[in-house]
Amino acid sequence: MEKDKEKYLKALKENKGEMDEIALGEKIGFSKEHTDKVIEALLADEKIEYRMAEGACNYKIKE
Repeated sequence: MEKDKEKYLKALKENKGEMDEIALGEKIGFSKEHTDKVIEALLADEKIEYRMAEGACNYKIKE
C-alpha cells in the first residue's frame, strides 16, 4: 500500500486538478475500489485533503 500511496501522490501532484480522482487512479492502473482505499489511507495519514472542486479533482496534497 505504501508504494501505491506514493504513486498516487505523485500523480495527484502532476495532475493539477485536471482529472477527477477516480480517472487519475485508473490512469495509473488502479481500480475504482483500490483508488478509494488509497485515498482513504492518504486522508488518514493527513497527506491529502478534500476541497470543493477547483477543477475536476476533489483532493489536493496537504501543504
